[in-house]
Amino acid sequence: MQKLGEILREARSSKNKSVSNAAGELLIKPEFIEALESGDWQALPEPAYVRGFIKNYSNLLSLDANRLLALYRAEYDENKFPKKQSPLKGKKRLMFTPNKLTPLAFILTAIVFFVYLTIQYTSILAAPKLKIYTPPNDINTTASIVEVSGNTEADTAVSIDGELVAVDSSGDFRHQIKLDEGQNIIEIIASKRLSPKTKETRIIRLTR
Repeated sequence: MQKLGEILREARSSKNKSVSNAAGELLIKPEFIEALESGDWQALPEPAYVRGFIKNYSNLLSLDANRLLALYRAEYDENKFPKKQSPLKGKKRLMFTPNKLTPLAFILTAIVFFVYLTIQYTSILAAPKLKIYTPPNDINTTASIVEVSGNTEADTAVSIDGELVAVDSSGDFRHQIKLDEGQNIIEIIASKRLSPKTKETRIIRLTR
């Protein structure tokens, strides 16, 4: 009496199908086709999967699935062999259970909190931004009074030549400076608590 593997192999050959063709149509690995046709049951996964392979393979080859399943039961005693690996190529399903979600939620919360603290800490320690609109640097002028204007961050103190000036809610400030004849060096400093100071200078020469 012919064995299961011989019947499958002959039927596949008669339909001019290669092992890889058959495997592709059945969506299984070619190694499983070869194992079925050679009777290498140890190379196959659990019996439940093998029975499914045989049924699908029989339909593909226009064979009697019930007859081939009977041959499989005769050739392979399921109770004598240990359970095999699933044919899903060893992929593990990621299962989320309440016991796993609780520590995961704690870890994610800790990460978010750490990132938030890092951003806040960096913001506190970073030197404040300072942009001077007027006057331009290194100029000559005949005007004895010049207006210094600019913008900085909120909650930042600005001093011009050592004198604190008002900063509005948008960070804008303006202040008038009386120039001395000759070269004047105007120093603008923006400072925040715990942060390095930001300094800008303007050189203006008053000529008559």
